[in-house]
Amino acid sequence: MRSSISKGLKNLLVLALYTLILTSGNTALAADICRDGLKELQGSQGTIQDKGGIWGYLEQTQSLRSESLLGLQIDGKLQRLISTFESLCSEGKTPTGSLHSQILGLLGDARMVFNRSGDRRKKEQLLETLNTLKKNIEELLAKLPS
Repeated sequence: MRSSISKGLKNLLVLALYTLILTSGNTALAADICRDGLKELQGSQGTIQDKGGIWGYLEQTQSLRSESLLGLQIDGKLQRLISTFESLCSEGKTPTGSLHSQILGLLGDARMVFNRSGDRRKKEQLLETLNTLKKNIEELLAKLPS
């Protein structure tokens, strides 16, 4: 248990350092954001999907099954963020480190859903968290080109 907490803190520190470097405006690193940043976003999304996504989490929890459509919407919108990031890269429009950080943060928020036992959270708390996540994703999507 202790090693998993230590590993989690280590990963968080590495992520924070990476984010700080990307947002510092270093153009050499910014040029790699399409390759390395996209790979990181896809990896984080893959971790969520390997667990069945938010939809799968809600489907597997008896008391939340009726809310699984919300999970499906969140999963789809997260994928749309990553696809938009990828499209910017393929069109030669290098995404900013800030955009990368915002998407990565939203993916991190989604991953946090799996880090807490459903038994320790009330249904209303989890739904509030998920609705806030959905709202934040929608706000970022609204700022991006379609």
